[in-house]
Amino acid sequence: MNPLKQFILLFCLLTAVLPANAQKGLNIETIFHDYGKREGSILIELAGDILKGHTRIKRYKSLIINSDSAIVRATVESIQNDLKDGRILMESRQNGAIESGYYCLTKADDSDEYEYILFTNKPEKMTVIYIRGNFAPQRLDDELKKLKNLFIKVNNKQIKL
Repeated sequence: MNPLKQFILLFCLLTAVLPANAQKGLNIETIFHDYGKREGSILIELAGDILKGHTRIKRYKSLIINSDSAIVRATVESIQNDLKDGRILMESRQNGAIESGYYCLTKADDSDEYEYILFTNKPEKMTVIYIRGNFAPQRLDDELKKLKNLFIKVNNKQIKL
């Protein structure tokens, strides 16, 4: 079996057995649920035990799917609803439509964790990422760089994320 397929299969299995407390109560959860199992989509979820020791990210979930105006519209609406008291860290628009954005959701008063949604919409693919971790918004880029350097072992082979 191709190592990439093994990698994706491993994470699909992990998502089936991991607790579903990521993005609980958020509208973006619906996007992952409704479109994550569509043909051609790639859904990856990483839990704290995989990320521990490499980054302060505790939960990472991403969805890459063929760009479709209905899916993009639903995703943008979900982000806007989840962002009520949060803030836009970065957003770029083209012809009035959001092309990409980094969003920080409201931090729970009793927690040191922040939640983030990252979004890009390119002509062929749309990507939405949910991240939860105990780091402030100004540290998001640093944590994403650490994630890029993370290797996962699948069948004794290292795969770089």
